[in-house]
Amino acid sequence: MAKTVKINEQFICLNCGEKNPPADKTCRNHCRRCLHSRHVDELIPGDRASSCEGIMAPIGLDQNPKKGFIILHKCLECGHENRNLAANDDNFDAIIQLSTGKNLGPGENQ
Repeated sequence: MAKTVKINEQFICLNCGEKNPPADKTCRNHCRRCLHSRHVDELIPGDRASSCEGIMAPIGLDQNPKKGFIILHKCLECGHENRNLAANDDNFDAIIQLSTGKNLGPGENQ
């Protein structure tokens, strides 16, 4: 299996406009405010090989006893799904909303 490409840079969220700084101790791959992401990776996390570049909405939440919360994302353009670890500075209210089964659509949780 190919290794993850580590890219940890700031970005402005396409969904809510939040300026997201690089993450502490990990790579930031979703907005810390609204939890939305962007479909930029294809096969390997960090490969930036996707031509889709659609907004990925948080659609669910899982929990790993060792790694913590895992946010489930689905691309609103092509339907691609992936899983991303929650960051320490993520909006905990949004994580709670996901835990109750409420999907955060575009523009929500701002």
